[in-house]
Amino acid sequence: MVVSYHNPGILIIGGLAAAILSFIAFRLRVRKDDRDALRVANTRRLKELPLYRSTLIKIRILRILAAAGLILSLVAALFLTARPYRRETVKDTVNRRDIFLCIDLSSSSSRGVQALVEDFKEVVSSLDGDRIGISLFNTSSIQYVPMTDDYDFVQGRLDELAAYFAAAEEFATNYADKYDSVYDIPESERERYDELNGILAAFDEGVTAGYELKGTSAIGEGLASCLFSFPELVSEKRTRVIFFITDNHPELLDDPLVTLEEAAEMCRFDNVSVIGIYPGSGAPAGGQASGESQAAGTPEDEIRQLQAAAESTGGRFYGSGDSVTAQEMLSDIDALESKDTTTATANVDTDMPEFWTYLLIAGVVLLTGTTAFFVLKRGIRKGRTSRKVTAAVLLLLMIAGTAVVFIRPMYLSPSAEIMTSNLDVTFVVDTTISMWADDGTAGTRIDSVKKDIREIVGALPGSNFSLIRFDNGAQIMIPYTQDLSAMEYVLDNLNMPDYATAKGSSLNTAYEAIHSMLESASRKGENRRSVVFLFSDGETTDGSTLKSFSELNSLVHNGAVLGYGTERGGRMKYPGKGYIKDVSTGKVALSHLDEASLRQIANDLGLSYVHRNEDFSGSLGSRLQNIRRMSREVALRAGDRTGFQETYHYFAGGVFAVLLVWLFLTINRGGVA
Repeated sequence: MVVSYHNPGILIIGGLAAAILSFIAFRLRVRKDDRDALRVANTRRLKELPLYRSTLIKIRILRILAAAGLILSLVAALFLTARPYRRETVKDTVNRRDIFLCIDLSSSSSRGVQALVEDFKEVVSSLDGDRIGISLFNTSSIQYVPMTDDYDFVQGRLDELAAYFAAAEEFATNYADKYDSVYDIPESERERYDELNGILAAFDEGVTAGYELKGTSAIGEGLASCLFSFPELVSEKRTRVIFFITDNHPELLDDPLVTLEEAAEMCRFDNVSVIGIYPGSGAPAGGQASGESQAAGTPEDEIRQLQAAAESTGGRFYGSGDSVTAQEMLSDIDALESKDTTTATANVDTDMPEFWTYLLIAGVVLLTGTTAFFVLKRGIRKGRTSRKVTAAVLLLLMIAGTAVVFIRPMYLSPSAEIMTSNLDVTFVVDTTISMWADDGTAGTRIDSVKKDIREIVGALPGSNFSLIRFDNGAQIMIPYTQDLSAMEYVLDNLNMPDYATAKGSSLNTAYEAIHSMLESASRKGENRRSVVFLFSDGETTDGSTLKSFSELNSLVHNGAVLGYGTERGGRMKYPGKGYIKDVSTGKVALSHLDEASLRQIANDLGLSYVHRNEDFSGSLGSRLQNIRRMSREVALRAGDRTGFQETYHYFAGGVFAVLLVWLFLTINRGGVA
């Protein structure tokens, strides 16, 4: 346990004060004038008497105890005035599960899925603490929603997915099943046709990559891809389940890379339960699926194969005739054992005055006891009355102050530290190849970004964090969550994009993803604040013109745009292949910081621009303090946060001052009383 001090300078100032005061008291000490004293001869025999010796020893012991009490009290009061505290990393551990909704988007199964998506929206609204993800597949797979506990974001994505299936149904009914060719569609229906085509293309382009060569409905690959979308699949033990919605009707042109049986075996190996759902027509019927439950045109063995795969993982299977309701899904989730996982982590400062308080009490007790003994031994009426009054007053002040320190009074204070749990913080990270240039403050530029993100996360405890990466396209790696292990996992796996497929750099790529996250945050209530940190070198290499980000200004309350790199440029080293070369010159390519673009975005968003070439505390520390202050003001205005301020250290300072007076009198005139 490491103990620090809120006011460490007090230790130096107090120590110097005690030393200087002792020196002055010694120099000005009162010396007894014994020139007129009556001298007594032959006292040696008197000093050898047992009574005399025992009394002398007793007095010396009491003086040692008095000195020890004074020193103990001084040291304890000084350390209490400095206000000792311990900083703890508090981790919120809860029971939770990770749930993936894995959906086959092939045309053969789309009609029965829409009702299941609507049911899953009800499932999401009933969860508390569990994380949700959505994976879509056909020929290829995409992670539509990374694992998150931001239910508002998930609901928004499910709404978009439901709109896609509604559009697919309308497209099939009004166009695909009605007309043999696009040329047969009347001009009056063309506008709606194009609109539906755009909605479908937005989803289908991501899941049909290479379908000309591969075919469609790669069922086993879809399940396997979803499995490996679970964060920290191997290193962290969680309860995991996949709701796998498919008709298991592959239409591939060659053998699959992964069969359904192999994907199910992978799930079983990693303790992931699969709940297989055959969408069918959506018509309800009772009972659990059997091999006889099938849709027209779907081979019986494909349904049996899907059922066997799901049940082999310890999951269940629902066929085309089963009523798969939200309540059924929730029952399946509740049947799974939930494991403890860590979510929000916060640094909490806890005052630790107990040890020094007990030392102070011990010292004051020794001082009080020894002083009372000497006064009583000498006699109440003997000696100077002024000295006795002085000793009594000082002792009463010490005792009263020590009692207050022991009680530790506190008061409600709006300036007390609180967790910034009303902040939604979005990290927007440029992961184009230039961010691997070697002119960052901590190695490469991307290394510097990772270091800064970790610093910001530690400075804003309790916040919801999300992360967007952008290179060829933008990807929401983490929707808003307090699960810091997920953030660490993503940061550790921010890898350089493939040089062969890189399309150049443009800050415009991140716009829509930023807009999506900020819109999600804005729906959470008026007492929340959105914070954006954009990390980039500002370089544009695809020939595009930077668009305005000013439309996002009203959704952003604080943050910063951070620039990485230098004007002289940095070299980019591709793993295992050396430095990247400029194809036009054959020389090693250099990437240069473009501050003009970053300043424009910062101005559009109403944020500050920071060139990250200096110490973190210097360039970002004050901005993070402003963010914490904003969070505190909003929380207190909303009435959902209270803070208590300690006051014991003020009274300990008073006791220390009284003890300095006692020290001065002890040295200056040989005692207080």
